[in-house]
Amino acid sequence: MNTTRTAVTAVASLLTLGLAGCSSPTPGTPEPTNGGETTSAANDPFQIGQPKNLKAVSEPCQLLTPQQLQQLGATTEGKPAQAQWGQTNCAWDNEQLTLQVSPDTVQGQGIRYIAKIAGDDNGNPTAKIDGYPAVHEGKSSGSCGTYVGVSDKEMVLVHFGVGSEGRSNPEFTDPCATADKIAGMVISNLPPA
Repeated sequence: MNTTRTAVTAVASLLTLGLAGCSSPTPGTPEPTNGGETTSAANDPFQIGQPKNLKAVSEPCQLLTPQQLQQLGATTEGKPAQAQWGQTNCAWDNEQLTLQVSPDTVQGQGIRYIAKIAGDDNGNPTAKIDGYPAVHEGKSSGSCGTYVGVSDKEMVLVHFGVGSEGRSNPEFTDPCATADKIAGMVISNLPPA
């Protein structure tokens, strides 16, 4: 008899729980909770909310303004050179620093490829520069490269190195922080896509 009562009580409890889930719907209009973005887009570490048009600046030496270069101490005129992917970049070199700004509008992969090589353990960006996904590469005590994705298909590399007379400059203590700052300057100079 005791087993029958226990079974009846268990069945009654399950029916009560089942019926509770069938209550009438709450009136009102459903609203998305994540701003209308899909969960995967909202969590995408490569997402670029405000893409930039890197192709709009045809001369890489113009990716930084004269005022920005003066602020950094890049007193020499920029010299066109060639990035490893074959596109023209610009280099500044003096006793304070070495600086290369290399646009990539030709490979069409944005920052995804470099993130697979130099990103975190999952192949994701390791930093954000003004909201843009970035990866640090080639870090040492005196230099650092910051790759920043400015659109799904375009990126820019800023490589910064401390010169022999720049070692006492407190702004150059962390080369990656300096490369990030310069990358932020470049981003601010780019028009929207």
